[in-house]
Amino acid sequence: MSRIGESIGGAIAARVQQALTPQVRPTPPPPAPPVARRPSDTFESAPAARRGGPALGTPAPAATPTPVGTSGTAVQTNGATVADYQVGPPRRPDIHHDNGFLQNPNDPNDPKPIPTESPGLGDYAARAEWELKLNAARAIQGVPGVPHNDIPDGLDTYDHFLHGNGADRHFDYERFVSTDPAGQAVLTNSTRDTQQAAEATYNQMIAQDPSLAGKPVTFQITGSQIGVGSSEQFPYPETENWQKAIGGHSIWNSATVTVYPPETPGGKPRFEMDMTLHAEDRYNFNPGQADINTGTPDADNGRLERTGLGHQYTNYGTLQRHVTWDQGSPENATSRPIGGR
Repeated sequence: MSRIGESIGGAIAARVQQALTPQVRPTPPPPAPPVARRPSDTFESAPAARRGGPALGTPAPAATPTPVGTSGTAVQTNGATVADYQVGPPRRPDIHHDNGFLQNPNDPNDPKPIPTESPGLGDYAARAEWELKLNAARAIQGVPGVPHNDIPDGLDTYDHFLHGNGADRHFDYERFVSTDPAGQAVLTNSTRDTQQAAEATYNQMIAQDPSLAGKPVTFQITGSQIGVGSSEQFPYPETENWQKAIGGHSIWNSATVTVYPPETPGGKPRFEMDMTLHAEDRYNFNPGQADINTGTPDADNGRLERTGLGHQYTNYGTLQRHVTWDQGSPENATSRPIGGR
């Protein structure tokens, strides 16, 4: 689909020391001996659990979790997850990206783009016209009542198409999650998917070694590709901004999971998961498609691809969450960004 539509806009212009005469002062008395301070004096006035240390009289910290699991072991989720998972560190799945107007016409799966052709005068004129449209669209961002006035990320990605020479680009997936309803759905459902995989992994390990049930354990899992944009669980972006910026794209999740045994008899194990969502999108234009909001044919920019006056590239984004829940209740999890965001 076309990533940027035509916009109309105009530019908006914004917006002694006095020397003191030294005085003779009496010699000060010697300092008092230092007073020993209690260790807690330097802590903030908050419960011990929030300060990062145990309060006086509390039990000793739990034992260090034991690393478990064999890297590469498939996780048997029995259809409970959209992605396939395996035990081990993050491993990027084999994600295929098309080459838009540079795709080999005889092989839709060929990863190598076909050669470009020399541009003509009309191509240079078209490129200049799109530069003007980009600048005009930037000028109207935030202007009330003007069409296409809230597409900053869409403009940034198109700018990179014109000026990035095909270099990879990194974007803020947190912005997608926080400013587009589809982004929040993607985060919620991909987190739940990885929670289910974490529980399945733990159950699988306990079945193989029942003695692990009474110990805190930790393991890593990594998932396969999930397509965003073609299902109710992982919907296409709703806002014009993100439709232009990334549109349909791919994600995959990886996580480090720690499981603590029940604290009381009959209780449930507690899961803590540090999850990373990895996102990828090939930014280009595709034959036969058009911009959703303006109807501008992709071929208009596809010609820039064919002549090397615009360059397709790959967008990468990540976000991280710390997720906690009790076994069997992933829907009741608490989640917070990692890194204080």
